Amino acid sequence: MRSIRHRLLLSLFVVWATIWIAVAAVSLDRSEHEVGELMDAQLAQTAHVLLQITLAGNLPDAAGTPQALSPIGHPYESMISFQLWRQGKLISTFGAAPAEPLAHASGFSDHRIADTAWRVFGLPTGTSDEIIFVAQSYAIRHELIQYLTLHALRPILWSMPLAVLLIWLAITDGLRPLRRLTSQVTHRSAEQLNPMDPGRMPVEIRPLTLALNGLMKRLDRALAAERHFAADASHELRTPFAIIRAHAQIARRSKCPEERDHALDLLLQGIDRASNLISQLLVLSRLHHREGDSGAESCSLTAVAAETIDDKSAMASARGVALTYKSPSDDPVLVDIPPAPLGVLIANLLDNAVKFTPAGGQVRVTIAARREHVLLGVEDSGPGISVEDRARVFDRFYRSAGQAEPGAGLGLSIVRRICDIYDADIELLEAETSLAGLLVEVRFRRTA
Repeated sequence: MRSIRHRLLLSLFVVWATIWIAVAAVSLDRSEHEVGELMDAQLAQTAHVLLQITLAGNLPDAAGTPQALSPIGHPYESMISFQLWRQGKLISTFGAAPAEPLAHASGFSDHRIADTAWRVFGLPTGTSDEIIFVAQSYAIRHELIQYLTLHALRPILWSMPLAVLLIWLAITDGLRPLRRLTSQVTHRSAEQLNPMDPGRMPVEIRPLTLALNGLMKRLDRALAAERHFAADASHELRTPFAIIRAHAQIARRSKCPEERDHALDLLLQGIDRASNLISQLLVLSRLHHREGDSGAESCSLTAVAAETIDDKSAMASARGVALTYKSPSDDPVLVDIPPAPLGVLIANLLDNAVKFTPAGGQVRVTIAARREHVLLGVEDSGPGISVEDRARVFDRFYRSAGQAEPGAGLGLSIVRRICDIYDADIELLEAETSLAGLLVEVRFRRTA
């Protein structure tokens, strides 16, 4: 792709050439018109002068000695001629006139005689059947027109190198703000993300400056969140790995098989918890840098929910929790969210509901379709979440006081992030049914 400088130079040269051609065409047209007017007037004037000479009887007889050009004359004399005809007979002639009439009627006319184009003016003398023809070769006119046109356009041709230089200097000066902006961005470090002043930029570059400022603001926010996320992740990962190390050391030092087996069981549990924590951290990291995805693909909420519930049914059975599901039987319920993040959202809600529901309890998943939105409800018979903690449980690594169940406090953070990306709403409510636990209600946009 050509640079902006080359584009501007080419565009200006094309414009300049177009203007020059237009000026040349206008100059040629005006020169032809003015030269034609002048030469026609000269022909008419010459014809009237010859008429006066004819009346005085001083014209030479055509039957006499042929007229010769003067040695001190001009070469154009051979391109000018006249004739006097009386009653169809050539009475007198001069110049390059042929033996036949130059024209056949009075007034101006154009004729080609012996491969030469002539402009002829015929003037009746007033005597019966007597007319004077004055002719001029078009070669005189063409030469004069060419001279006048080139003389008028010569300054433009001579100014071409100067115009090229001035155009190049003007473009170079016009692109200086872009080079200055490039220099400012190039010399910035990763930590120097403060916005640039758009007021000092030209109007044409101001939108670009504002866009760069927005990009740097998002980068600054992302880097700050990344540093915060890394600090939190390192802090949260330190504890499970310390526990894993402690259990491994116990198993290594233990002489009793029962004690060793117990330590190994705890070691495996610690590894499972660490693996789950790392998996949740990776999901949250991938979701963190995504912006709103308004053009996302749609999927069937009922299909994704049914598949996720099947995956979680074994875990619920192992904990003695009944997992039920209710959805419209004749409606796939399409929502504006891809199946992968939707599955992560439902899986995290089910994990929390099953984990905090005591044995013998129940978790109920319901889908209700409305005209413009869809409601996904996950309701459990667990202890619920206090009103004071409901606003904070969406924070990363937050765990309510007195919580005995293991976890990293990332499940609802991931759910909230997915809702933010795909323009869904989530709300924690008191269960209004016999379950009397927590109701998590997610409102999705329905696919048109």
